[in-house]
Amino acid sequence: MSDFISLDFWHTIFNTFDINLKRYIYILGLIALSLSLSADDLPKLGLNYPNPAKTVTYVDVSFSSFEAQLVLSNVLGEVISIQKLPHSGTYSIDVTNIPEGVYFYTLEAGKNKITKKLTVKK
Repeated sequence: MSDFISLDFWHTIFNTFDINLKRYIYILGLIALSLSLSADDLPKLGLNYPNPAKTVTYVDVSFSSFEAQLVLSNVLGEVISIQKLPHSGTYSIDVTNIPEGVYFYTLEAGKNKITKKLTVKK
């Protein structure tokens, strides 16, 4: 018996390792691409301005779904208003007729919901 391992043996081992490594890197690339594409599809809800609001406040929204709405609710979860959104953009929320306090505005786009806090101060 010899302690010598043939060159063909090592060549086979390294080729197998190289092929598996290439497959692994390819799969990782596909996963990363998939995650980046899904992250771009997620809706985005900006902070309202001005905050606190006296009469009207503005919110930047971005979404790719066919339907979206902006829901204003109080701290008890009661809905104050619902605004249908036809496309991404800047939308206004009229707070003229609601009392001072803390409220929440929620962007509902597809199956996603994002909620942020709004303060009304007269």
